[in-house]
Amino acid sequence: MRRFKSVLFLSSDPNFARQGVAISLFLVVFIVSSATLIGYIRSVDALKSAVWLILISFLLLKILQSFRCGKKTSIFFIVWIVFFLFDVAVQGLLRGFFGANPSPSIIAESLANTTSGEVISFFTSQAKPILYGASYVTICITALLWLRGFYWFGLLKGVSTVPTWMFGLLFFATALLHFNPTMLRQQPLLRWLVIYARHVDSQIDIKAAQKMRSDIQASQAQWNITIKPGKQTVLIVIGESDNRNNWSWYGYQRATSKPLLDTLPQLGGVTTQWANARSPQAYTLPALRQALTPANSLHPELWRSTPDVFLLAKAAGYRITWLSNQVAHEGWLSLLGKSADNSKFVNIGNWRDSATTDFDLLPELSKQLVHSAPEKELIVLHLLGQHFHYDLRCPKELPLRPYTGVDDDTVMRQMKTQGRSTHIRQQRNEYDNAVFCGSHFLSKVLRELVANRHGRALDFVYFSDHGQDVGHTSNYAGHSNSSEQGFSVPLFHWTNRTTLRADSNVAIKTTRVIELPYSTEHMDHLIQGVLGVQSKWYDSKLDPLSKYR
Repeated sequence: MRRFKSVLFLSSDPNFARQGVAISLFLVVFIVSSATLIGYIRSVDALKSAVWLILISFLLLKILQSFRCGKKTSIFFIVWIVFFLFDVAVQGLLRGFFGANPSPSIIAESLANTTSGEVISFFTSQAKPILYGASYVTICITALLWLRGFYWFGLLKGVSTVPTWMFGLLFFATALLHFNPTMLRQQPLLRWLVIYARHVDSQIDIKAAQKMRSDIQASQAQWNITIKPGKQTVLIVIGESDNRNNWSWYGYQRATSKPLLDTLPQLGGVTTQWANARSPQAYTLPALRQALTPANSLHPELWRSTPDVFLLAKAAGYRITWLSNQVAHEGWLSLLGKSADNSKFVNIGNWRDSATTDFDLLPELSKQLVHSAPEKELIVLHLLGQHFHYDLRCPKELPLRPYTGVDDDTVMRQMKTQGRSTHIRQQRNEYDNAVFCGSHFLSKVLRELVANRHGRALDFVYFSDHGQDVGHTSNYAGHSNSSEQGFSVPLFHWTNRTTLRADSNVAIKTTRVIELPYSTEHMDHLIQGVLGVQSKWYDSKLDPLSKYR
C-alpha cells in the first residue's frame, strides 16, 4: 500500500514515466486480447482496435494537457476508455447476433427495417449476451480504476515529455488512417456516426425504391401481358460469383460439376447449356439490374422505369416465393424478394462472412414444396454461391471439399507454372470446393423439385450474376472488372416437357448446347419465355429457347 501511495505522488521520478507508459501498453494488450479470447472481436480487428486505442489515447491526453485541463484530464480520459470498452462489448453482442462481423451498412439497413416490437424482442432474446457484455465492461473498468495509481501519473508524465514535432507526426498519421476503409471500420468514435448516416440514407433509399417500384406497377395496364395456359412450376436459381471456367461441365480439369452431371440424366427431360454466357457487369447489383429488367448495356438506367421479371410474373398470375441466402437489407434487390407472395432470408449477418450456407435454403424449399402448388408457381433461390470467403461456402458437417490440400494435380501444376503464390493456389482449392459444393446443392434442389411437383410442367433455370478471378490471370482472388474471368458465367435450363424441334417432327435431344455468345443482360427475355409470359418488354429474338417451343 505504501508503494501504491508513493506511485500516486512521485510523478517526478524519471523512471516513472517509462513505467507508466509500459503499464498502459500492457493494459491495451489486456483489453484487446481478452476481447479476442472471448470472441468479441477477431484477431485482425483486435490489432486495428489496439492501434486506434493507443493513438487516440495519446492524442487525447496531449490535447488536454495543451489546454491545461488539469483534473478534468483524467475524467475525459476515463470516459474515452469506458466508451472504447462499450464499443468492444457492442461489437461482441452484434457479432454473436449476426454470426459474423456486421458491416455498418448491414447495421444501418437492419435499423431502417426494424419495428419497435422487434427492438423489444431483440433485447429480450439477447438478455444473456447483454449481461455478459455488461459484466465484461464492469470487470475491465474495475481493473483499470484499481490499477490507475500504477500508470496514470506516469502516463501523463510520459506524454508531456513528447516533443511537439512528434505529436504533429502522430496526428498526421492518425488522420491518414481515416482514409483507409478497413481501419476506418474499426474506428470506435466515427463508426457510430457512419452507421447513423447510413441509417438515414437507408431510410431514404428504401422509401425511394418502394415508390419507384410502386409507380412502375401502376402502369401495369400498359404492359400487354399474355400467358400460356396450363399448370407450371418455374424454379430460378441466381448464383453468386460463379465462374463457368471452374465447371468440369465446361471443360475444367477438375470434376467440380460431377454431382449435377450425375443427376441430370436420371431426371430425364431436356437440358440446355449455354457454352459462352457472359455477364454484362462484374458486380452483383448492376449485373442483376440488367439481367432481371429491360435495362441493358446501352440503356443501363432503364430498370428505374420498367417492370422487372417478377412484376411481370405476378401480373400474369404467378405466385412467387423468394428464398435467399443473401441479407434482407440490400436495397433494390432485397425489395424484389420482399415483394414476393412468400419470402425467407436465411442470412442475417454480414453476408460475405456469414457461416450460413446455401444448404440452409433446402429446408425452406422443402416447406414450400410440401404444399399444393398453385396453377402458376415461381420459386426463386438467391444464393451466396461462390462468393469469398470461399472456405465458408460449404457446410462443415458435409464431406464436400475434395480439393483441400491438393497441390499436385493438373490445375495446381499449371498454376505453379504460371507463378501463382501458395496463398492463391489455396484460394483456388477453396473456390473449387465451393463450386463442387454448389453443384451438389443444385443437384439436391432439382431432385427436390421433381419429387414434389408431379403432373405439371417443370422448368429450372440457373445462372450466376457474374464470375470470379481466382488466380486465373494473376496472383489475385476476387471480383474482377479487368479480367474476362469476372464476366464468364454458367447458364443452363432444364425442363421435364417433351417438345419438338421447330424445323422437324423429331423429338429433341435430352441435352443441347448453345454455342453462340449470350449476354445475361437478356435474361429477362429468356425468363419471360420460360414462364410463358409475353409482354411489350419481350423480344423472342433475345430468347434463345423461343425457337424450340
